Amino acid sequence: MNLLKYIACAVCAIAAATIHGADLRQTVAEGAGSYATLLSRFNAGETLTPGEITVVYYGSASQPGFNASATYPAVMNAYNAGDYAKAYSLATKALDTDPTNLALLFKAYACAASMTDPTANAQASKLQNRLLQICDIIFASGQGVTDSSPYMVIRPSDMDEFLSKYIQPTAIRSRATVGELQAVKATIEGVPDEVILYFSQFK
Repeated sequence: MNLLKYIACAVCAIAAATIHGADLRQTVAEGAGSYATLLSRFNAGETLTPGEITVVYYGSASQPGFNASATYPAVMNAYNAGDYAKAYSLATKALDTDPTNLALLFKAYACAASMTDPTANAQASKLQNRLLQICDIIFASGQGVTDSSPYMVIRPSDMDEFLSKYIQPTAIRSRATVGELQAVKATIEGVPDEVILYFSQFK
C-alpha cells in the first residue's frame, strides 16, 4: 500500500480518523467483553470496524501471557534460509498465542504468498487483511509527526514492522529515545524534508 501522499498531508494536519489517548483506552475498555468474539473474527480474516480492530490490537496487550518482548528466532531463521514451508508452519503456530504480532503476520503472509501449497496459499489474503488492519489502526492512533500525538504500538517489534513495511521510508537517518517515546528520523519519498516519527508503547 502506498501511503506517501497520506503521510505528506499528515505532516501538516492530524488525520480525521485518529483514535488516540484517552479515546483509544476508552474504546479498549468498553470492548473488553467482546474481545474473544472479535479476535475470532479477526483471525478468520474478516474486516473489522476501526473500533473493533482497536479492541483486538490494543486489547491483546492486556491478555494473559502477553509478552511485548517476545521474539521468534526459529521463524526468522527458517525464513532467511528460504525454508518457507517451515517458516509458515512455525509462524502460524506462534500466531495461535500471539495473534496480533506484526512480525509473525508479515512472515506468515510472505510465506503463504510464495508457497505452491494450495492450503497455505489460500491463507495469504486473510493474513494480508489481518496485518493491514493492524497497520491501519496504528496509523490512525496518532499524528505520528509530533511528540504529543505519537503512533501507538503494543510491542517494540511492531514499530519496526510498521515503519519498514507500511510507512516504507527511503532511509532511516537516526533513532533516539525521547522520554518514554521512540523518535525515528526518516526520509520519505515525495516529502521534501526529513520527518521525525514518534512512537509510544501502549500498556
